[in-house]
Amino acid sequence: MKSLTKDAAHRALENSGDRHARNIAAGQLGSKAKLFAPEFLATYEAECKRMRDFITKAEKSERRLDSIVGALEMMIGDKKFCVLLASEELVTMPISLAHKLSGATGEPHMFSPPGKPPSDAGENREPVSGICPDVLDVLRDSPVHPKIFGLLQKALPARQLEIVRLMVAMDRVRPTYARMLVALTPQAQLAKNFHPRAIANLAERKRGAMVLDLGRLSRAVLGAVEQRGQVGLELVAASRYFDRLMDNSRVVRYLARNFPGHFEEFHNLSVSFLK
Repeated sequence: MKSLTKDAAHRALENSGDRHARNIAAGQLGSKAKLFAPEFLATYEAECKRMRDFITKAEKSERRLDSIVGALEMMIGDKKFCVLLASEELVTMPISLAHKLSGATGEPHMFSPPGKPPSDAGENREPVSGICPDVLDVLRDSPVHPKIFGLLQKALPARQLEIVRLMVAMDRVRPTYARMLVALTPQAQLAKNFHPRAIANLAERKRGAMVLDLGRLSRAVLGAVEQRGQVGLELVAASRYFDRLMDNSRVVRYLARNFPGHFEEFHNLSVSFLK
């Protein structure tokens, strides 16, 4: 079965007389409607590892940015060093870095996940065959298998949006991933009269623990996505400026003489950006 683009999906969902629309609206879950515990657990563990790796990478970038800012704060606290920077025409730095060093806050984020809606999005837009219209906005650049819509119909609009944001963030716009996320959705966020046991055969106690764990990871992933673009841009700018400092022989000699206990740290921050 072919994947659908956003426009094709929207047309199919809006045209209730179309055979494909009826198939999607029927919420078909595919020929293999239920995953059993061993297979489901294997998928769950693999996907959770991917999410943890994603979070770790995002946290690593943020820590590196914080380390560069901390090093520069230490350097510019030395008035003679600031005079040296002026003489070497190195006082001009990226605006985002200058804001951090001056303690400025409240800057708007430069990035948000593709199609990220405001907090109340989906509340005032009429669902199309049980699919929140904002879901199609998030999926606008992704080929989507029709089975995914059948799975999304089992969740309430807010949860549908969360699921597709996770799928896009993790580059996992796949029926298997959607099935796992729906199966591990809290009952209060599922459509009336639908229970996850219809698509995943799990002991209720085990499922409850997995719902909590996946919820924690999901929030961390979406939080990392929220910050990733901004942190990435700021890290590149800060690293390039820091490298300019460490490529200047007069600056390096001054730091080696006046910050002997931190010079190795400064050097490592510069070379690590190249790795």
